[in-house]
Amino acid sequence: MGSSKKIAQGIFWTTFFNLVNGVYGFISVPILITYFGKSDYGLIGIAISINIYLRLMDLGFNSTNVRFFSNWLAKKDFSNVNRLFQTSLAFYGTIGLLNGAILLIISCFSDQIFNLADGQDAILKHLLYILAISAIISWFTSCFDQLIKAHEYVGWLQKISLLPKLCQLIILGITVWGRLSIEQYYALTAFSMFVIIPFAVYKIRKIAPYVSFMPHIDGKILKTILPYCLNIFSFSLFQFSLYNLRPVFLGIQGTVESVADFRILNGIISIVLMLGGAFTGVILPSASKVVALGDKMAQDRIAYDGTKYISIILCFCSFGMMSVSKEMLQIYVGSEYLYLDSWLIVWLLIILLSHNQAVSSLILSGSDIRPITYSTTVASIVGLLLCWFLIPSWGVGGTVIGFGVYNLIQILFYYLYYWPKMNIDSFRVFKSSFIPGVATGAIAMLSVKYGAEYVLWFNNGWIEFFTEGTAFTLLYVMMVYFFVLNKSDKVFFLKLIKRNN
Repeated sequence: MGSSKKIAQGIFWTTFFNLVNGVYGFISVPILITYFGKSDYGLIGIAISINIYLRLMDLGFNSTNVRFFSNWLAKKDFSNVNRLFQTSLAFYGTIGLLNGAILLIISCFSDQIFNLADGQDAILKHLLYILAISAIISWFTSCFDQLIKAHEYVGWLQKISLLPKLCQLIILGITVWGRLSIEQYYALTAFSMFVIIPFAVYKIRKIAPYVSFMPHIDGKILKTILPYCLNIFSFSLFQFSLYNLRPVFLGIQGTVESVADFRILNGIISIVLMLGGAFTGVILPSASKVVALGDKMAQDRIAYDGTKYISIILCFCSFGMMSVSKEMLQIYVGSEYLYLDSWLIVWLLIILLSHNQAVSSLILSGSDIRPITYSTTVASIVGLLLCWFLIPSWGVGGTVIGFGVYNLIQILFYYLYYWPKMNIDSFRVFKSSFIPGVATGAIAMLSVKYGAEYVLWFNNGWIEFFTEGTAFTLLYVMMVYFFVLNKSDKVFFLKLIKRNN
């Protein structure tokens, strides 16, 4: 199977998985808020945020491994692939034990760190115990999907990841029907992620029979990957902090209810946000190969055409959600949460700035990413400081503003400095790859959102949601087809459809 088909399938299944994940979030959040209560449900957000932040102990190995696996596979250097796989098993196993220990330590002081009501500290401690156990297993198996991704089987990974999501849907029903406690629900949900491990082991045995599952640190391999790995870690440290400390800051500077507000907005936003981040994971293995082989034409296709296609999808999701934002909130969690609508729209606009994912895959495939490390550091510090000081006054809005400033600093750095140094025409990216999708999405959204006031006379959230959503979809698709896609784009998509058929 060629790289272009693997990318196409990877994007399709990543998109489909994110849609399923979004549907699960859409269903689960209001059910769990109603069942556990808004305050106790916020405890899950705090626990998850703490453990997500501890993923920083990855030290950049994730992207580093995918890059080096892909590079060595392109050169058929299977010996180094095996040595890196064994080294990763040993490294991640150690990190898993350390992660579990840190969670246990945090649980000892949770009542002093967070603003919790009576009885909530005991629940949070139990959630942290569950996370400590699951973290050990999760870390040790981290490199499984990295090796599979390097073989460009991202689509297969996303298909198999649907299995835990199905389990979580069943667990959700059992929780409400069986009156399970919050700890029981969370334990079942956390451990359901591990049902894919046997399938991943089987896949690795099939595509890379030469690798050993015996952990072993190889000093020479570490010396080879560490410089790039540390660059990735420096880049990821502050970016990761910005993304995942926001709900923690809400728990410290705000209230548990503010954390629940964040979870509500994030549940709606996540599907759009995951689409933006998903493309780097799909394209990175192929980008690493074209960079390693010096294929400038393929790199240009990724930079310009890739950005155009990503922008089209991001604008569809973002502006589509804006067109039904109030209806979405009302259906999702009830009319009492409509006060979040303004922040939801602002957050959706910010997400459009993640259209740089295609070019980011080329950057991460290179050897020197220090400039973006510096820009990310500055942007993240500014964003986090804004979150910290704005949360007491603005609540969840403070996290949205901080996130927006972070993204604005980043995208300006790319356009004005870094892309020109890579011989990428920033004006071409902005004018031909990004703006057409934005203009089309904005026109379609405004037409539907404000046109509906004069066309629709009924007052039913579900009918308005589906009617306006369908109208936006039809209008946007037609406008993109006739005004955004050129002849070569249409030929490209037609070939991909024929290949997948």
